[in-house]
Amino acid sequence: PNPRWTPPLLDALREQGVQATFFLIDEYITAETAPIVERIVAEGHAIGLHSGTRKLMIVSPSSLAGRLNRAAGRITAITGREPCKLFRPHAGWRSATMYEGLEQAGYRLAGWSWGMWDWDWWRTPRADRVARRLEKKASAGDIVVIHDGHHKNPTADRHHAAETVKILAPRLRARGFVFRTLCD
Repeated sequence: PNPRWTPPLLDALREQGVQATFFLIDEYITAETAPIVERIVAEGHAIGLHSGTRKLMIVSPSSLAGRLNRAAGRITAITGREPCKLFRPHAGWRSATMYEGLEQAGYRLAGWSWGMWDWDWWRTPRADRVARRLEKKASAGDIVVIHDGHHKNPTADRHHAAETVKILAPRLRARGFVFRTLCD
């Protein structure tokens, strides 16, 4: 959760009637961001677990399982609801030991659809460009990633996230798309 940019993203999702899945990095769930985590759940969004490091590819399966269970316990304590049994590794990097750890903890790995993220090809993301590209590529069942945080900087500038949702959601809905969490 990003204290500055997650609230406007939540506002945009509410305005557009979109339910999303937020993948949270445990280290960035703090006293300051706990109310945002509560709001995510209160507004009907799902939460999955995320990693801010590729190092989880090389930890033991039991170490990864323990880490996931501790993070899930913290989220449950804050929200009163368990997160989805989904884990998104940093940059999608995975390994055999990671899959073993996920299995031990009862989690599945969650990725995204090819090219369906808000990376703007070495430029600062701009909502109109990102929305236009995502709209052109979207097809049934796609998982779209729009970052409201950053793996190294939890307060990174993500002003494009809310604006992208405001542009993209109505365009996709007009094409017959519906939006669901990955836990549905």
